[in-house]
Amino acid sequence: MDEKLSNSQKQVLLMTDGENPKAIKAVTGIDTNGNPQTINPDKTNIANFLAIDKNANALENFFKKFLEQNQNPSHTGFFLMTQDVLNKIIEMQPINAKTLEPYRIDPQQFIEQHQSQKQGQVQEPGGTYSAPKNEFQPIDENKINWAQAAKMGIDRQTLEESGQLKAMLYGHKSPALNPLTFTVEGITFDTQARLSLKEMPDGTYNIQPHSYLRSPELDRPFLGAVLSNTDKDNLLTSGNAGRIIELEPTPGQKIPALVSLDKITNRLEAVPVDQLNIPQSLKGVEFSPEQMKDLKEGKMVLVEGMTTKKSQETETPKKFDAYIQFNAAKGSFDFSYGGLENKNQQQHNQQQQGQGREQTNVRIPQKLLGVELTQKQQEDLRSDKTIYVKGMVKDEKDQPFNAYVKINHEQGKLDFYKFNPDKAKKQGAETTPASESQAQVAVNSDGKTNEATKKVNEPLKQGQDQPSENQQRQANKANQRKI
Repeated sequence: MDEKLSNSQKQVLLMTDGENPKAIKAVTGIDTNGNPQTINPDKTNIANFLAIDKNANALENFFKKFLEQNQNPSHTGFFLMTQDVLNKIIEMQPINAKTLEPYRIDPQQFIEQHQSQKQGQVQEPGGTYSAPKNEFQPIDENKINWAQAAKMGIDRQTLEESGQLKAMLYGHKSPALNPLTFTVEGITFDTQARLSLKEMPDGTYNIQPHSYLRSPELDRPFLGAVLSNTDKDNLLTSGNAGRIIELEPTPGQKIPALVSLDKITNRLEAVPVDQLNIPQSLKGVEFSPEQMKDLKEGKMVLVEGMTTKKSQETETPKKFDAYIQFNAAKGSFDFSYGGLENKNQQQHNQQQQGQGREQTNVRIPQKLLGVELTQKQQEDLRSDKTIYVKGMVKDEKDQPFNAYVKINHEQGKLDFYKFNPDKAKKQGAETTPASESQAQVAVNSDGKTNEATKKVNEPLKQGQDQPSENQQRQANKANQRKI
């Protein structure tokens, strides 16, 4: 498992002082007067260096403030490089100023170049959001150590023809696995890996392999962090842990980071939270503070109303919704659309139901035939659902009965059913009591009788289809009087 945090996007700033050009310092920040704050550039202090993402504007702001306060700065030079390069230079103590020369930058020229690049920034089409193209100039492929690549069995022409080299020149890993061959102590090993370019101290670039694993090793600690079962499930499904994980690559060194799974190599990769470069907007939609917070915490966020780009198939841009989530292995956003069709269909149904209610204008009563309807029952009726109401009073003897109730949009009224109309055939628009009240309503309201109830004068109760003892005695007395 690749247990090394990628520093390819992390830059550090070194400087020399006019009074002592050989005294090279690492910049940690800038004070209120525009003066750089510095420390010695050694490994014990590396955590305090001013760490800047290549695509962020923090360095531009640093130089603006510096130039505003220092019209005639005495400092003889600034040097900008990735942390990978700095680590190599630190190992070459004492640091030679000549070694830093390829990384020298002029603050004013840096600001002008950075601003001109931002004016022409664009978004790449497809399923992920990438940093603006002009924000990162492609690497000169002539600076690649092709001799080192050949020793691993990497063919330059194959990379070019497959389009993988172009991705690598823009700072990405190759989109596909490549066969590699290593020879160690006379023994040849074959493997597969994604490839990226790693800058060396002399300004050249070596091929950096990211080897393939048969399956993710999620049960092993990753950079000192033990993954929870939820983390593992999220990584296997979405490719992202979905939360901030505190890594501990060395004892006592706590690094909050987002962790994702490279689904091509099956290896975990991480980006420290303080190095995240989350844009303020995406495809025409400005993120809310809540969305920004959730994205920086690795959560999935629903973004509505984004705009597609023009293409050969569609001349007119279209609006679309998607769930997005930052992928640390890609350094960009993942897009997903699961559940959005159901959500849109539900909204459409609700709109249609709302239109139907406006057309029929059916009033939903708070009290129905003597029964107070609960808030949920009223809401269910408004949502065109069927409810079951007990104890309503409609028969002439004022005896309660039960029934299913549903809106009849065509006739603009409430219908009553003895069976659930959603599960059985509709029984008609007339009031039909439930089965337990059928005999009660027939006897009390409709004057119907059967052999058991034909001599009963007292009203039947709910659910009653046989005379009570008292009712039977009254019936017997009536029979005796007639005799």
